[in-house]
Amino acid sequence: MKAFTVSRLRHTGNKILLSGRKKLYQTLRANGLPRSILFIVGCQRSGTSIMQVVFMHDLHTRLFGEFSELSSNDRKFGIRLNSLELVEKEFSKVKASFIVTKPLVESQNILQLLNYFPNSRAVWMFRNYRGVALSNTKHFGIHNGIEDLRPIVNHEPHNWRSEKVSRHVQETISKYFSEDMNPHDAAVLFWFARNSLYFDLELYKDPRVLLCSYEDFVLEPEKNVKNIYRHVGQVYPKKNITTAVHSNSRKNGRDIELSPEIENLAQKLQDKLEVAYRAQTVPS
Repeated sequence: MKAFTVSRLRHTGNKILLSGRKKLYQTLRANGLPRSILFIVGCQRSGTSIMQVVFMHDLHTRLFGEFSELSSNDRKFGIRLNSLELVEKEFSKVKASFIVTKPLVESQNILQLLNYFPNSRAVWMFRNYRGVALSNTKHFGIHNGIEDLRPIVNHEPHNWRSEKVSRHVQETISKYFSEDMNPHDAAVLFWFARNSLYFDLELYKDPRVLLCSYEDFVLEPEKNVKNIYRHVGQVYPKKNITTAVHSNSRKNGRDIELSPEIENLAQKLQDKLEVAYRAQTVPS
């Protein structure tokens, strides 16, 4: 317990020191450089947090997490973005040339974000549905998948989970949903709903949106992060900033039990994502 506390204190201290270094660096180096904005989107528990940790180690970046000044008006959960005008007001205060933010609950609105903010790009992170389902139920609770699906089934218009969900996805989820369903089936169906947006919104046609595979990312982090920097139009730092990335959880979820129909549904979308991922090109 004592060792754990010391480790936590050291980690917190390092974050404070890094934050201080970045503020000083950006204050001294602020010279009107063109601003780039990166939106990290996709389904929760797909590796977006470790991606954000990577960008944290670049002195040129200013990070906004899921809970930040950008969502200060969401009094209930603190995650829905403020109006785009207020988000821009927060961005205008930033001295860093590279802004990175992770509005996962706004993934369905990524086109509006990209259209509003000049020189912005997005990364859509996807991970194997089994790993996401296991991580979802471990992190948020065993019944979280059911909680996530209920707003979709009930057509709740102001819930981020059901926004822009296609009729096909809504009908598919309603077909399998029940309050006592297999929790891992439910988490996979939510993965299906969120990642279906990538195709339903035709994001594969938009060069501003880069698809990123979690499994590839953790195996070759530096290569993938360099691709993202090229995509955004920023210069990769001189030092490797991906040392915190590991591949230990890449095959998590292999042993969870899923219904054959739901597994088949998810696997088809997984295959479709993999094909789109391999087909895309990144500026050299």
